[in-house]
Amino acid sequence: MGRIETSLQSGVALIQLDNPPVNAITAEMVGRLDRTFAELADDRAVRAVVLTGQGTRAFCAGIDLNQSGAGSEPTPTEQLDEGGAWRSAQHAVLHCPVPVIAAVEGAAVGAGFGLVGVCDVIVAAENARFGLTEINVGLLGGASKALRMVGPYKARMMLFSGELVGAEEMYRRGVLEDLVPAGRALERAMEIAGVFAAKSPIGLRLAKESMLRIEDLGLEDGYRLEQDYTRRLRTYADSREAFRAYREKREPRWTWS
Repeated sequence: MGRIETSLQSGVALIQLDNPPVNAITAEMVGRLDRTFAELADDRAVRAVVLTGQGTRAFCAGIDLNQSGAGSEPTPTEQLDEGGAWRSAQHAVLHCPVPVIAAVEGAAVGAGFGLVGVCDVIVAAENARFGLTEINVGLLGGASKALRMVGPYKARMMLFSGELVGAEEMYRRGVLEDLVPAGRALERAMEIAGVFAAKSPIGLRLAKESMLRIEDLGLEDGYRLEQDYTRRLRTYADSREAFRAYREKREPRWTWS
């Protein structure tokens, strides 16, 4: 069946895909992933999220094809939009109100590639491999994330060939924030999450929301929207506390106000 394991420490929520041997996604995991991110959205204790897979063989090797078509009769909603649940889970990750960092060891292919593509920051081990392998099993999907990550021409190559792209090439293309030795991706992702978690929780959430809204806008419209978000942030006490702490060379004391 597979599981989604969740823990929280020092403002960082760690979410782990757990379905040995390659953390393939089951229907139960899709629903749980969606619910988990919905719960995190309203938790003031959460200031950053790290998403990873158990073990070092695979972050996630895609949808569990052995489960495909099994189980009870689909509901009308499932029958008419069979990809809706998975789309909803990915959108929950994308729209998580705090930064989400992917820690990738081994394969991130198919649905696993899609999950990585909706995270804000990606850290990968040298043994990581990324790919849109759906065409190899008679499916399609994930090209929208590839376009965002590697651009239109490489995205086409990945989609049409089903080839795997190594972590070093993804790092060279600027997709990865950091490339680390095998077994160190989670450690590095947690370090970055700790940096994020130390910032104003209100400022961080407004920064994430503004980034999602400006990403597909032109330069002028995007910057105007950023100015609007700056004005919103300045109405909060935590914004003034950030300025005072900077001037006084001390750690800020956030109050969520």
